[in-house]
Amino acid sequence: MKLSANVILGSIISIVLLFMIFWTVNIQTETDYDPTKHTLKDEIEEKLDPLLLLSMERGKDLWINEGCIRCHKLTAKDGFLRGLKERWEIQWLIQYIKDEQILIDQKDPDVITLNAEWNSNKSEHSNPNLSEKDIMDILSYVDGY
Repeated sequence: MKLSANVILGSIISIVLLFMIFWTVNIQTETDYDPTKHTLKDEIEEKLDPLLLLSMERGKDLWINEGCIRCHKLTAKDGFLRGLKERWEIQWLIQYIKDEQILIDQKDPDVITLNAEWNSNKSEHSNPNLSEKDIMDILSYVDGY
């Protein structure tokens, strides 16, 4: 049986490609990647502004100490909405967290929708002692979680 140049060349190319695939897989599996020592969160935190990290830490403390954590669990699907800053304007969020009742009295459509969605007919958010900076810290923590 006589082999043509095309068959020989095709065989050589196939062998080289197989070698390259095995070599690439070998490189990827031999790296010293240890998921217990390196997490995406660490990588993100390294790139964040130190002031934002401080804001997130303050937000976490406020989240716990002001009782937000009672209803809003960051790891649960209910009681927590991601992307708050994208969904509503900042001033509306500040008002909602500080004193939801004002928005209820004004018959704010977003509050009515949220209360219907979460099966609530009363003001759940009343935090007059929180400053705007405190609320922004909480929102930074929630967005960064």
